[in-house]
Amino acid sequence: MNKPRRVNSNGFTVIELMIATMVFGVVLLFVTVAILQFTRVYYKGVTQANTQDTTRTLVDNITQAIQFNGGAVTATPAPAYGATAAFCVGDVQYTYVLGKQMTDTTPTASQTWHSVVARDLGGCVAGSPTPPMNSQFTTTGARELLSPKMRLSKLQVTPIGANVYRVTVKVVFGDDDLLLNPTTADTKCRGQSGSQFCAVSEITTVVTKRVE
Repeated sequence: MNKPRRVNSNGFTVIELMIATMVFGVVLLFVTVAILQFTRVYYKGVTQANTQDTTRTLVDNITQAIQFNGGAVTATPAPAYGATAAFCVGDVQYTYVLGKQMTDTTPTASQTWHSVVARDLGGCVAGSPTPPMNSQFTTTGARELLSPKMRLSKLQVTPIGANVYRVTVKVVFGDDDLLLNPTTADTKCRGQSGSQFCAVSEITTVVTKRVE
């Protein structure tokens, strides 16, 4: 008489496999969302830090020139958004344009090749801005002080006493569609869109001229 065969009960049924796959998919979804959130926060922090560092560097450049370069310091002219302006600190000439985003590709109407350019220039004349802001490359000895996708929203050097000056700089990172009032001194971030971020940094300081 034949003995009955034992049925092997090891392994998973189709239903068990479907449940396990569904659970794994949910876990994977949560992990993916967490990674994306972490990445977004990380790059937002990097953008803000870079913008703050650039603003601080620009302020330091101007204030150190006022303190130690000697010579006359001319106040910044009244803001004209989109137009090139200039002021002098001794033999250093700063040319700048407000409200336009700096780009390293061919600029549109709302962009510019250069935002803030410092140049050593003997006999600096505030009303003669050089190098031209619509040129891709600066002239020899000139240096751009901002980075692509940034714009200068505010730059003010104002005398407030004998050899005492107030320096205010506001730098904004981001495209026009991420900003409120992108061409004015009141520029603010509209918010985050996809993987794009904006950042605003403004610094005001008072500096005393030490070298005549």
